[in-house]
Amino acid sequence: MKKIISVFSLMLLGGLLVGCNTPQNRILEDDLNSILETMYAYEGLEEDTQSFLENLAVKEVEDDRAEFHMGSDDVNYSEAIASVPSLGTAPFEVTLIRASRNADIDAEISEIESNINPMKWVSFGVEPENIVVDNIGDVIIIIMSDEHVDEIHEAFLSLKPETTE
Repeated sequence: MKKIISVFSLMLLGGLLVGCNTPQNRILEDDLNSILETMYAYEGLEEDTQSFLENLAVKEVEDDRAEFHMGSDDVNYSEAIASVPSLGTAPFEVTLIRASRNADIDAEISEIESNINPMKWVSFGVEPENIVVDNIGDVIIIIMSDEHVDEIHEAFLSLKPETTE
């Protein structure tokens, strides 16, 4: 009887551990659309930036468009969205990427930084210094904008939970 109880207890404990196997680097639990909405609602954004952000469309990044949005189709991700101008020719994009479960975040960021094309919009682009690639846990952000990069980056960083030590 003790063996049966021991085996059952081990099976139950194993099931609990598998069920709770959330990656340690999953800091931002919300879906990417909610994360983007929270960023764009950030109080520190200037009025002209808020106005600009109202005219953006959000689309899911499909695998066949990964290289365009991330600079490489070798980025290990589970999902990604891109926020781009609905109309017009402004060189602007914010891409949020949820890295795959076992991805090496630093390696993914390096892959993006090495391959992102500041002139990807055919006849115009952004200055290379106006591209930011950063992360909070397993969420990687790419910001490409000659005018709004610092504010949007600040809005993203505001999502990072404060750690207590």
